Amino acid sequence: DTPEVHGTGCIFCGRELYLYRELYLETQGEGEIVIGNQVVISRGVHIVSFARVAIGAGSMIGEYASIRDANHRFGAEQKIRFSGYDTAPIEIGRNVWIGRGVTILPGVTIGDGAVIGANAVVTRNVLMGEVVAGVPAKPTPARRAA
Repeated sequence: DTPEVHGTGCIFCGRELYLYRELYLETQGEGEIVIGNQVVISRGVHIVSFARVAIGAGSMIGEYASIRDANHRFGAEQKIRFSGYDTAPIEIGRNVWIGRGVTILPGVTIGDGAVIGANAVVTRNVLMGEVVAGVPAKPTPARRAA
């Protein structure tokens, strides 16, 4: 199966990827998705870009993760569907392990070799080699990736 692609189709893929079925990729406006070499993206992952989502070489993304660089604007006098978006790029480093069901929000940078625990919601930057988990994701005590 090929990934389900929506929007402008501004997607750049490296070599030797392993893409599971039911992958959803969407780019809108100036958005782009850049996937490095030897990346693994598991079943049911959604990646949506209105600005830029970059995934470094050798990274692995677990099932049903959601990576979105845009959020709807909202206000008392606006209908959310037609309110536009606030965007900020997402940068995922090399050899990052993103667990099953993780959500990564706009503006986040994840350093090389970091590990994101299953079902975490990443709302701020993750340092190189850091292991984070929870909602919102926070460093786990005395743990760093090897």
